[in-house]
Amino acid sequence: MVSAKQYVGAPIQCWMPTEFKGGWEQYAEDYCFIQNTYFVHFAESIPEEIDERSERELGYYQWVPVVLALQAILFYLPNWIWKTLHQHSGLDMTTAINDARRMRSLHCEERRTEMSRLTHYLSESLEINLAHRVPTRVLFFRIGRGLGSYVSMLYLIVKALYLVNIFGQFILMNNFLNNHKIGSNYSLWGFSVIKDLWYGQEWQESNVFPRVTLCDFQVRRLANIHRYTVQCVLMINMFNEKIYLFIWFWFLFVAVSTIINFIYCVATLVPPRSREKTLKQLLKQDRLQDAIDAPENAQVVHRFANYALRPDGVLLLRFIEGHAGAIVARDLCANLFAEYVKGLDYRASHLRVPGSQSTKSTSPGGEDAYHEGMPLHPPNFYPEKIPRGLNEPDFHGTPKGKGL
Repeated sequence: MVSAKQYVGAPIQCWMPTEFKGGWEQYAEDYCFIQNTYFVHFAESIPEEIDERSERELGYYQWVPVVLALQAILFYLPNWIWKTLHQHSGLDMTTAINDARRMRSLHCEERRTEMSRLTHYLSESLEINLAHRVPTRVLFFRIGRGLGSYVSMLYLIVKALYLVNIFGQFILMNNFLNNHKIGSNYSLWGFSVIKDLWYGQEWQESNVFPRVTLCDFQVRRLANIHRYTVQCVLMINMFNEKIYLFIWFWFLFVAVSTIINFIYCVATLVPPRSREKTLKQLLKQDRLQDAIDAPENAQVVHRFANYALRPDGVLLLRFIEGHAGAIVARDLCANLFAEYVKGLDYRASHLRVPGSQSTKSTSPGGEDAYHEGMPLHPPNFYPEKIPRGLNEPDFHGTPKGKGL
């Protein structure tokens, strides 16, 4: 809208001397719009010194469309970084979320089939039943390929970029609107407008978006230079002031929301206990409630959250819950948990259990797995000890009943 008004319409109109006719008037208006105008309040006298007039020039309004476009690009940049880099994680999150969303419209057998496929895909992609070598520690940081936190760290970095962006935009906008040459400092311009409205003052008469300005230009006639001062109306500023008034308060709202969102994401994704709490909420189902709450199985849930799904898996389940709904996310989390417990049962029968005579040590995870030292036979996680309803898959991935 601003670009159309500025480059196609008539952004400025000037009051001209009587001798100016036709093309002279058009030339003067084009010159004043391109070469800047200066603002002098009606209660003040026009400075006689040319240098003092030049110090009062307003040169921002020609750049408003360009700056608005630049701001739009800066807002889109973190999103572009996220879309570009998260595809290199080896986990196709977009496809997983779309498949989960599509399951909301499926019924009975089709839903079970799609859920089984998605569970199998995520189980392989997240490698929930494979052991990962202990990462290298550098000071307080862990470094290694088996952390499963690439997408999570990228997600938090992008959140931080949004936070940096909004504060940078605030600084850019305030510096763009400020005009220290004429004594106007509007670092808190939006609050100044509210204050003016509260006290009944005309905020439209501020130095930020003046409606009426002055313009000086010279005309050469027969080797003589004539200087003219004309009064102009910047109609484009009627659009600019309302656009920037909205943008200023919108940026303030976005900044507060982004801060809260960033703190929430860090608090729910980084601490291991928060990830366990998220999974416990998703696993709160009638057939799992007693098993999840059992003290002897706390270590299994801890390992499932931090060494099976890991941060990327928990983040993906949160995405699925947000896009496909809590029901799909809970069913998917229960199936992934079933796959994990199934892997525990496999390791229990193939690894050497302390106190037994078995010497087998062939496991898909190897001997340096994270699962070392944990109970390989969680007592409450066997199918015969967990009540299940119809249409609910058991912990070995087989459908229980054919439905109603």
